[in-house]
Amino acid sequence: MSRVLVCVQPARGHAGPAKPIVEALVAAGHEGFVVTGARYREAFEKLGATVALLPPEADFDETDLNGSVPGRAGKRGLGLARFELANFVRAMPHQLSVIDRQQADVILCDPLMMAGLALVRRERRPRLLTLGFLPFLPPVPTGPPGRFRGLTLKALAPLVTGPAQKLAADLLGGDPGLLFTDWPLHSDGVLQLTCPGFEYPRPGAPLHFIGPTTVSAASEHPLPPWWGDLDGGRPVVHVTQGTVANDDLGRLVEPTIDALAGEDVLVVATTCGTPLRPGPLPENARVADFLPYDELLPRCAAMVSNGGYGGVNHALRYGVPLVVVGASEDKREVAARVAWSGAGIGRARASASPRTLRRAVRTVLDDPRYRTRAQELAAEMAAGPTMAEVVKLITEPSRGLS
Repeated sequence: MSRVLVCVQPARGHAGPAKPIVEALVAAGHEGFVVTGARYREAFEKLGATVALLPPEADFDETDLNGSVPGRAGKRGLGLARFELANFVRAMPHQLSVIDRQQADVILCDPLMMAGLALVRRERRPRLLTLGFLPFLPPVPTGPPGRFRGLTLKALAPLVTGPAQKLAADLLGGDPGLLFTDWPLHSDGVLQLTCPGFEYPRPGAPLHFIGPTTVSAASEHPLPPWWGDLDGGRPVVHVTQGTVANDDLGRLVEPTIDALAGEDVLVVATTCGTPLRPGPLPENARVADFLPYDELLPRCAAMVSNGGYGGVNHALRYGVPLVVVGASEDKREVAARVAWSGAGIGRARASASPRTLRRAVRTVLDDPRYRTRAQELAAEMAAGPTMAEVVKLITEPSRGLS
């Protein structure tokens, strides 16, 4: 049996995909250890794992980023992007202070835990795998989005990554020899939480596609009183801004409700606790803080999202076509993949008007090619490895990961 150390940032979109893997590791008899933040301690301990907490310097509250991350409040645009990347790097030594105290045969690491950057440079270390719940972004400038886009990103990258790259060099005592965000390429393998049809071809990249792993059942999120309305015959359109970029529901959730108010559909919105604007809802709108996706998505004809990688892939698991409008974090890349894969319409922008959203949703609902392609991706995911096989990928190097 192996001692597996799972290192994840204290955020729902990171802890959620890790929990089923940790549960499966423990159930198979392996020793499961988790490094994460205080908010997720109980969730992992319930699975039988031993939890080591990140120190306060590396912990944060995703529901109050401005309040829990010193210096973040007031930053916007490129300034915010530069700050957040540097802040990820700044946490590196604090993460290592916990990780290095653990004894492990295998480390499964969050790609945004910059401890991974230090670990890949060590000559002697446990086997290091990456938990790929972000779009895979190796330095390939000529991929499917086009050579021009790749070269543009390459030219703009130093403006955003420069401060973080310098900080990484300072913390590591010299040039790390790679862009700090590219460390997963140098790990012993990446467990990518999607299917090949949703990621650009990356010849030679250490990828193993395992599909989305997050479980979202009624036991976690109780059904609301209006749940029976979903079986009333009208196509169900789900809209969400996820758990991170949801401080202003006027960017996507509220415009989508407005856009579809006169349509013969049922709009189901999740707000993740952010309040909607005051006023009555249209007759065809239903709202909840959270809903069990494994109950909701099989009932959906389409999903409108700001591009969270986990939520988008959860929808594709059930063959649900997408309209994605998002520009923060990794959401531009997710929107680009939705469009490239043919499973929906993707727009790399912060918000959209009701008119634009109505047209996009109607296109996805009325053109069967989008649902057909989403169902093809669902079939790819269903043909992927079982959780028992994922456990073997992690614990047995001969299974295909170094």
